[in-house]
Amino acid sequence: MLVNNRWVRATGDLNGKPISIQFRENWQLAADSEKFPVCVQIAWHADTQDESSGFPADSEQESILVFHQSLQDALEPNENAVVAMMITHDAINQWIIYCTDLESLKTALDDIPTDKGLYPIEVVADEDPQWKIFNQVYEVIQQQG
Repeated sequence: MLVNNRWVRATGDLNGKPISIQFRENWQLAADSEKFPVCVQIAWHADTQDESSGFPADSEQESILVFHQSLQDALEPNENAVVAMMITHDAINQWIIYCTDLESLKTALDDIPTDKGLYPIEVVADEDPQWKIFNQVYEVIQQQG
Protein backbone atom coordinates (compact mmCIF):
# COMPACT_ATOMS: atom_id res chain seq x y z
CA MET A 1 0.00 0.00 0.00
CA LEU A 2 1.32 3.40 -0.93
CA VAL A 3 -0.03 5.11 2.20
CA ASN A 4 -0.48 3.92 5.74
CA ASN A 5 -3.73 4.34 7.60
CA ARG A 6 -2.47 6.97 10.04
CA TRP A 7 -4.36 10.23 9.84
CA VAL A 8 -3.35 13.71 10.97
CA ARG A 9 -6.12 16.00 12.21
CA ALA A 10 -6.14 19.77 12.05
CA THR A 11 -8.94 21.74 13.65
CA GLY A 12 -9.85 25.37 13.58
CA ASP A 13 -12.54 27.86 12.76
CA LEU A 14 -13.88 28.87 9.35
CA ASN A 15 -16.48 31.63 9.04
CA GLY A 16 -17.29 31.32 12.73
CA LYS A 17 -17.88 27.57 12.61
CA PRO A 18 -15.55 24.72 13.62
CA ILE A 19 -13.72 22.82 10.90
CA SER A 20 -11.91 19.50 11.09
CA ILE A 21 -9.50 18.41 8.38
CA GLN A 22 -7.95 14.95 8.41
CA PHE A 23 -5.33 13.81 5.96
CA ARG A 24 -3.12 10.79 5.47
CA GLU A 25 0.16 11.09 7.34
CA ASN A 26 2.29 9.97 4.40
CA TRP A 27 0.13 11.28 1.55
CA GLN A 28 3.24 12.53 -0.25
CA LEU A 29 4.17 8.95 -1.20
CA ALA A 30 0.95 8.60 -3.19
CA ALA A 31 1.30 12.05 -4.75
CA ASP A 32 4.92 11.41 -5.75
CA SER A 33 4.02 8.07 -7.33
CA GLU A 34 2.21 9.96 -10.14
CA LYS A 35 -0.19 7.00 -10.18
CA PHE A 36 -3.27 9.03 -9.21
CA PRO A 37 -3.94 11.87 -11.69
CA VAL A 38 -7.68 12.20 -11.09
CA CYS A 39 -9.16 13.98 -8.08
CA VAL A 40 -12.62 12.91 -6.99
CA GLN A 41 -14.45 14.91 -4.35
CA ILE A 42 -17.39 13.35 -2.56
CA ALA A 43 -19.65 15.52 -0.42
CA TRP A 44 -22.16 14.30 2.15
CA HIS A 45 -24.57 17.06 3.14
CA ALA A 46 -25.88 15.99 6.54
CA ASP A 47 -29.58 16.15 7.31
CA THR A 48 -28.80 16.75 10.98
CA GLN A 49 -26.49 19.20 12.69
CA ASP A 50 -25.15 19.52 16.21
CA GLU A 51 -25.71 23.22 16.87
CA SER A 52 -22.83 23.44 19.34
CA SER A 53 -20.21 22.05 16.94
CA GLY A 54 -21.67 22.66 13.49
CA PHE A 55 -20.81 19.05 12.64
CA PRO A 56 -23.35 16.40 11.68
CA ALA A 57 -25.29 15.10 14.69
CA ASP A 58 -23.94 11.96 16.37
CA SER A 59 -26.67 9.78 14.88
CA GLU A 60 -25.66 10.73 11.33
CA GLN A 61 -21.95 10.91 12.13
CA GLU A 62 -22.04 7.18 12.77
CA SER A 63 -23.29 6.55 9.20
CA ILE A 64 -20.66 8.93 7.84
CA LEU A 65 -17.89 7.01 9.60
CA VAL A 66 -19.23 3.72 8.20
CA PHE A 67 -19.21 5.27 4.73
CA HIS A 68 -15.66 6.55 5.25
CA GLN A 69 -14.44 3.07 6.15
CA SER A 70 -16.39 1.59 3.24
CA LEU A 71 -14.68 4.06 0.90
CA GLN A 72 -11.25 2.94 2.03
CA ASP A 73 -12.22 -0.73 1.94
CA ALA A 74 -13.64 -0.46 -1.59
CA LEU A 75 -11.12 1.90 -3.19
CA GLU A 76 -7.71 1.17 -1.73
CA PRO A 77 -6.96 -2.59 -1.74
CA ASN A 78 -6.07 -2.70 -5.47
CA GLU A 79 -4.18 0.61 -5.22
CA ASN A 80 -6.48 2.21 -7.80
CA ALA A 81 -7.25 5.06 -5.42
CA VAL A 82 -6.33 6.68 -2.13
CA VAL A 83 -8.66 8.50 0.24
CA ALA A 84 -6.31 11.41 0.95
CA MET A 85 -8.33 13.90 3.00
CA MET A 86 -11.62 14.36 4.82
CA ILE A 87 -13.02 17.77 5.72
CA THR A 88 -15.94 18.31 8.10
CA HIS A 89 -17.51 21.77 8.31
CA ASP A 90 -21.01 23.21 8.60
CA ALA A 91 -22.75 19.79 8.48
CA ILE A 92 -20.85 18.74 5.35
CA ASN A 93 -18.34 15.94 5.13
CA GLN A 94 -16.10 16.04 2.09
CA TRP A 95 -13.61 13.42 0.96
CA ILE A 96 -10.75 14.19 -1.41
CA ILE A 97 -9.76 11.03 -3.24
CA TYR A 98 -7.13 10.52 -5.90
CA CYS A 99 -7.47 7.65 -8.36
CA THR A 100 -5.87 6.10 -11.41
CA ASP A 101 -9.01 6.49 -13.55
CA LEU A 102 -12.71 7.18 -13.14
CA GLU A 103 -13.89 3.81 -14.42
CA SER A 104 -12.10 1.81 -11.73
CA LEU A 105 -13.27 4.29 -9.08
CA LYS A 106 -16.87 4.03 -10.27
CA THR A 107 -16.69 0.24 -10.17
CA ALA A 108 -15.30 0.33 -6.62
CA LEU A 109 -17.97 2.84 -5.48
CA ASP A 110 -20.67 0.58 -6.91
CA ASP A 111 -19.33 -2.22 -4.68
CA ILE A 112 -19.97 -0.28 -1.45
CA PRO A 113 -22.86 -1.99 0.35
CA THR A 114 -26.10 -0.03 0.36
CA ASP A 115 -28.16 -2.45 2.43
CA LYS A 116 -29.37 0.48 4.57
CA GLY A 117 -30.20 2.66 1.57
CA LEU A 118 -28.22 4.85 -0.77
CA TYR A 119 -25.76 7.33 0.66
CA PRO A 120 -26.68 11.04 0.29
CA ILE A 121 -23.53 12.00 -1.62
CA GLU A 122 -22.53 14.19 -4.53
CA VAL A 123 -19.48 13.28 -6.60
CA VAL A 124 -17.34 15.52 -8.82
CA ALA A 125 -14.09 14.69 -10.59
CA ASP A 126 -11.25 16.69 -12.13
CA GLU A 127 -7.91 15.94 -13.71
CA ASP A 128 -5.37 16.95 -11.06
CA PRO A 129 -2.05 15.11 -11.58
CA GLN A 130 -0.16 17.63 -9.40
CA TRP A 131 -2.62 17.22 -6.50
CA LYS A 132 -3.37 20.96 -6.54
CA ILE A 133 -6.77 20.55 -4.89
CA PHE A 134 -5.26 18.63 -1.97
CA ASN A 135 -2.30 21.00 -1.71
CA GLN A 136 -4.49 24.12 -1.56
CA VAL A 137 -6.01 22.85 1.68
CA TYR A 138 -2.79 21.33 2.99
CA GLU A 139 -0.83 24.58 2.54
CA VAL A 140 -3.43 26.55 4.51
CA ILE A 141 -3.13 24.02 7.34
CA GLN A 142 0.67 24.34 7.31
CA GLN A 143 0.45 28.15 7.47
CA GLN A 144 -1.82 27.90 10.53
CA GLY A 145 0.46 25.45 12.34
